Amino acid sequence: MNNYLQESKRFLFVGGGTGGHLTPALGLAEALRARGHQTMFLTSGRDVEQAYLSEVGSCHSLGVDESSLPKPLALGVAMFSARKKAKDFVPDVVVSLGGMCGCAALSAKRNKPLVLLEGNRVVGKAVKFMQSFAETTFTMFQETAKELKSANCVGPIGRNSLKPQSSVSARAKFGLPEDAVVLLASGGSQGAAQINDFLAEYAGQLAESGVALLALCGAGKATNLRQAAREAGLLAVVLEHCDDMGAAYSAADFTLCRGGASTVAELWLHKMPAMIVPYPWHSDRQQEHNAKALGAGALVVEQLNSQTWRQLHSLLSVSEGRQEMRDCLQSQAPVDGLEQAVKMLEQLAVGHK
Repeated sequence: MNNYLQESKRFLFVGGGTGGHLTPALGLAEALRARGHQTMFLTSGRDVEQAYLSEVGSCHSLGVDESSLPKPLALGVAMFSARKKAKDFVPDVVVSLGGMCGCAALSAKRNKPLVLLEGNRVVGKAVKFMQSFAETTFTMFQETAKELKSANCVGPIGRNSLKPQSSVSARAKFGLPEDAVVLLASGGSQGAAQINDFLAEYAGQLAESGVALLALCGAGKATNLRQAAREAGLLAVVLEHCDDMGAAYSAADFTLCRGGASTVAELWLHKMPAMIVPYPWHSDRQQEHNAKALGAGALVVEQLNSQTWRQLHSLLSVSEGRQEMRDCLQSQAPVDGLEQAVKMLEQLAVGHK
């Protein structure tokens, strides 16, 4: 990116809790800091946030997820704290990451522009509530932008750790063979027991097929899969979390995953064919709607069983099927929206004194 501003500006990010909320904000913060601006994050307080935000300036917990208070009261305390932090930081633009904690941005904006991030296809309750107070909402999906009063579809937002790498160097980082078919499995920032258990059940068949596995299981959720892979003789790298997702996708031939906003963005940016198992307990079927946007580039399944194993095995065995899915993503996936979004944030910072 070329520098847009000579004067340093301050951007305050409020919210967090999941990778879907955090990762686009992380990409924006990295780019803004590279252009000489200052950033601060006020987050919900989950442990998973620390793995994402270690290199993007000061970060403070608003204690929403740490609090023993009922959530509405915890949010009230968070809004008071956010206003105090904003008074000290003096932001030029406030960015809400969405979710309940993101609502604390309303008390932090202090007559400055408010920008909302909505990565999901289905508009969340917090974004619906806050949109009347915001200058704009950045969305990943065109259809989502059309449903909001003032929105800009910027598409998926990349970040430094997501940049593509050569397959050879990426596989070397994980100790994976150059000539094997590599399955990347991920349940999102918090992991998915359903995916981990499915892989453990079929570890023997994966080993017999000559597939290598790179599994990101979530904090505290890797033990059973590690043991199953070891007992089956499956070549597997089983991690709780991966900081270098660019290497993970670059090492893989196919992905088994959830359909969260950050995951769908990553699949688009890496043109990675996938079998997606949406989180089934969202009342609005949020992840299912996200996943369907990938079209023929993804196979969306409701559950993991013997039938879906046969489908997955076929895709892992026949490279032509994976290539057809990749070609679809190559032709239809939106471009990285990072540069567009950063320029819009800078323009808002200049336009409001």
